[in-house]
Amino acid sequence: MSELFHQLGVDWKLLLSQGVNFLILLGVLTFFLFRPLLKVMEERKKKIELGFKVGKEAEERLLAIDKMKEEKLGEAEKTAFEIVKKSETDAKSGADKIIAEGGKKAEDLLKEAGQIAERRQEEAYLALIREAKTLVRAAIIKTVELDPKVVDEALVSRAVNEVASLAVKASKT
Repeated sequence: MSELFHQLGVDWKLLLSQGVNFLILLGVLTFFLFRPLLKVMEERKKKIELGFKVGKEAEERLLAIDKMKEEKLGEAEKTAFEIVKKSETDAKSGADKIIAEGGKKAEDLLKEAGQIAERRQEEAYLALIREAKTLVRAAIIKTVELDPKVVDEALVSRAVNEVASLAVKASKT
């Protein structure tokens, strides 16, 4: 076999030294280049996986936040609708209350006006009676031609009452 190597131009010592050099180069490259390169690639792979994992979690959180946002918006709309509805009912009841109070005040004013009218009518009636007494007294004195001191107060009152009853009858008809 050595002749075969020799005829091909292969030197076994040179081949052996090149094999040893290759193994040394392979060991040096493995130790200084290949392992650190694999370590860097592994770290990068872990970072990428972590990035995917964090991204997936962020996406899930974003979906959860969107869902929560929709729920909160729905609740806010519902609350706003309830507030508006309550405000409308409060306004309506307030308006009804104001109207009722206005009606009550109007009734009170009408009663008061009626009482004032009755008092004025009474005062006018009393003034009329006083005036009638004075006139009747004067008429009796003139017609009887008596002494004014002799005219009795009872006589004047009876005459005034008769005149008043005639005036009331006349006002009713």
